Amino acid sequence: MPERRRKRVLVIGPVPADEHFVSGIQLSFASMLEALIKEPTLDVFVHDLSVSREGKSPLRQSIEEARIFARLVGRISTPWSRFDAVLFNTSAGGLLRTGSIVRSACKARGIPLMIRVFGGDLDLLADEAAPRTREAFEQSTLLADRILLQTHSLCERFKGSDDCRRVRWWPTTRDATRADGVRPDRARRFLYVGPIRPEKGIIEAVRASSKLPDGASLTLVGPRHGSFSVEDMDLGDRCHYLESPPEGGVDELLRNHDVLVFPSYHNREGMPGVILQAMQAGLPVISTRWRAIPELVEDGDNGVLVAPKCPEGLGAAMRRVTETPTLFRRLRQGARVTGERFRSAHWEPKLVRWIHELVEERAPRKAAERRARRTAS
Repeated sequence: MPERRRKRVLVIGPVPADEHFVSGIQLSFASMLEALIKEPTLDVFVHDLSVSREGKSPLRQSIEEARIFARLVGRISTPWSRFDAVLFNTSAGGLLRTGSIVRSACKARGIPLMIRVFGGDLDLLADEAAPRTREAFEQSTLLADRILLQTHSLCERFKGSDDCRRVRWWPTTRDATRADGVRPDRARRFLYVGPIRPEKGIIEAVRASSKLPDGASLTLVGPRHGSFSVEDMDLGDRCHYLESPPEGGVDELLRNHDVLVFPSYHNREGMPGVILQAMQAGLPVISTRWRAIPELVEDGDNGVLVAPKCPEGLGAAMRRVTETPTLFRRLRQGARVTGERFRSAHWEPKLVRWIHELVEERAPRKAAERRARRTAS
């Protein structure tokens, strides 16, 4: 097989800034970007979409976002850029706002475009969009050469009947520390990690914790969201709250707990990275039958699924795992197996292969276009 020429790829996305809070989108993008930069068959050029929000008004943030995006369009449109492919990493909201413009710029230059969408809410946002935005999305953005979506349900929703290769599944990936050493045989220490907001099931989790048996506890860890404050609630003697992880970060939290509790009913829920981190660390997950969570948490295999907004069901699941050591050990083993499937090392080589396929598919069309122009002249 002949050696492939190094492909020049413009990678667009939010590079993590040196700030107190780094989003899951930034973590996912940084992991993918690191792998692409190390890939010997690619020359990677980065266009950073992140905007520092500390000390800036919403107006200043919007102005900076507009400037960053204008530079991006100019960079794609410049004739001497000579990119072989563009990889656009964005949230669902960002895709609806700017996807058609990026696709038009790439189309004008004949550059193949691959879009990776973070989050699981593209269907909801597309349905809620204004008619003109939805029309541009359906008639332009969705016609990109490849679209990578986070959940199977989104792939089914946006897969065209005429081309099943264009829309592909690209899940969240994580690389948490593996669970080494001896772990407890009984579940006693439950953990929630994430934004502290009602839609994440925080109120239900606190209520469920009050029914835990002696010696069991729930720790809530995460930043406050809006006006809601868990500290205004009666946490009782079995629930504790930390605004941020300890010095060792989420990995340390996972080492010091037995089960992740994630009772979300947030409409925008996709494939939560913290669930993957927990499973990779050997923690089974108690979560809800909500959105795409059942694609990841399989009831009785790597966790327990309960109805959303139901503290009684959540509490019963927590007590069941606590009081049934054989169930806990089986779920823990299933969680490890599932978590390993979502390590980035299993997925990033696929992305490299897809980039090469995209460039090679476009090459015959570009040659035909050049011949047509020569003939016309």
